[in-house]
Amino acid sequence: MRLSSKSSVLNKVSKHLIRPEDKESLSLASAPDSQSRLCLAWLLREIPEHPDHEDACLLVERNAPTPTNKFLRAALTGAKMDFEGISNLWSIFCPTAEAASKDPKAMAANLKERRRLFAIRPSVCGLKDPANELLLTTNALVSPPLDPDSPFIPDDLQHEARRISDMPQSFWYDHPVPLDASPEENEILYGIKQLDEALKLEYDMGHLHSGAKIDLAISVSVTHEGMEQIAADYVRNLVCTRLKLRHLRVFLFDEVRCQKIIKTLCPGDDAASTVFGVNGAYGRHYSFLKTLLLIWQQTVNPNALYTFKFDLDQVFDQTALLSYTGQTALQHLMNPAWGGSARDHAGREVDLGMLAGGLVNGRDANAGLFVPDVQRPNSLQTKTVFSSNRLFCPQWPQAVSTEAEIMQTEGGFQRIHVTGGTTGITAQALQRWRPFTPSFINRAEDQAYTLSAIEDNVYLTHLHANGLIMRHDKLAFAGKSIAHAAPGKAIGNIERLMLFSRYAALQKLCFEEIQYHFWPFTSCFMHSEAKTLAALIFLIDGSSAGGRFVHEGAPRLMKCLEFCEIDMEARLQCERRGWDNIYEALSAKRYSKTSLTSIIVGAAADHLA
Repeated sequence: MRLSSKSSVLNKVSKHLIRPEDKESLSLASAPDSQSRLCLAWLLREIPEHPDHEDACLLVERNAPTPTNKFLRAALTGAKMDFEGISNLWSIFCPTAEAASKDPKAMAANLKERRRLFAIRPSVCGLKDPANELLLTTNALVSPPLDPDSPFIPDDLQHEARRISDMPQSFWYDHPVPLDASPEENEILYGIKQLDEALKLEYDMGHLHSGAKIDLAISVSVTHEGMEQIAADYVRNLVCTRLKLRHLRVFLFDEVRCQKIIKTLCPGDDAASTVFGVNGAYGRHYSFLKTLLLIWQQTVNPNALYTFKFDLDQVFDQTALLSYTGQTALQHLMNPAWGGSARDHAGREVDLGMLAGGLVNGRDANAGLFVPDVQRPNSLQTKTVFSSNRLFCPQWPQAVSTEAEIMQTEGGFQRIHVTGGTTGITAQALQRWRPFTPSFINRAEDQAYTLSAIEDNVYLTHLHANGLIMRHDKLAFAGKSIAHAAPGKAIGNIERLMLFSRYAALQKLCFEEIQYHFWPFTSCFMHSEAKTLAALIFLIDGSSAGGRFVHEGAPRLMKCLEFCEIDMEARLQCERRGWDNIYEALSAKRYSKTSLTSIIVGAAADHLA
């Protein structure tokens, strides 16, 4: 039963990970709770000279049936890795972090070379009339109230809100809006209001004609299965009673309505109904919001050719956009190359059917528009503090990629590293590539989306919209929900490592080619020894975090590991079939247009009120 041995991966990692100065602070007595103590015990078993060594061995043995032990044994047993002659654990577990930290200028130069486009051909039907041709989308994430007695819960929802407060959580998101969020802390109110105000300037400048309104489709996802109705009622209440929108028409889509859509579009198709909807991992609502454009064409607006997604904690700062770029948000979206084609640095054909902008953190906005929203880690983060950063530090390549790729001020580049809240796609690209993010992808759903649209010598990619920068304001009002969701988000990042690694291995192109394509940031999460690395990250960070990170994380990670090893391949085949059936049904128009139109039009917030 005992994993510890001189030849185990954990034993070898410990020799590089744990430094002499750490041994005094790493003690069972200093662990904040029993959850962290168990993780720490796994590490101290590898240090025979540590005074807690024997107690650590006993603690692990006595807790054999716990989810933590079960996951760590399953993930670490049998792992074989060569540590001979290494000077830095990054060289094995995160090579791009090592490269970025040693020579960020060289990585940036390499990035620009790989992302540069040649022989760009503009779209034959570029976006010219946003009010008529553009569908905006976003996602509202809703959770039970943090305080069931809060006065901010709408009166007619208080009874139901109290009932769902004790329900087990089904899905995890970064910072869902609790039903008791005050108006000042409510990003649903904030994001929609800010967008409407940004469109006022577009109207004043003549980019929107008199009386024109842009359609905004909002998916309503919930953390607890069974609260769909109360979440939809809650968002509708916010839109209809607290907002006076002048330039937007709002439509709400919860899981119940999505299932009505798919039963009309693909009746009796289990594969299609499984992938189509808004509850669950981020990948599910992300794919829905993209594909919705084709449904919109056939029901609400036949002229809709483009869709753009933003997050509700992001703002088009029109004053800053005009000051630094000379263009408004809609002018940036009316990029003639969006929907065109080009050649990449290797001569491959590139479909520019997608568009990607960038973000600036609200706290940095006063310093300018082109301030990277991801900072390079400092030595305290990576060396001094005992954490998994010593092993795996994706923040390094993420920071350099953000600087060189997302903040690129020139045009004529593509984007591989994108932020899901500032991305768009054309109807033509949807029809040609039938892209989707698998519904099991819970982090970086935007990166996973393009994995479904890569072939040997041609692929779908994002056009870099240089200057299209949205202000990211989440820290200004979502502090409580961010803090509450932090442990779940951290576990999601570990799941991402296992999920992306297995997903990349199941592609038509070989694993190394996929890694190369997504270099340098997303490739971090495509590792040949993903389950070993995932276990080590969980073990190291769990030794200090404990609490919900370990208690809720271990069962989730065990479930994810089993899914990757046993079920993902068959699940992916089923999901591809489901999406093919959806796209085929839309192409062949094998459905009742009257019924489908009634469901879509019925989603209008004012219609529902």
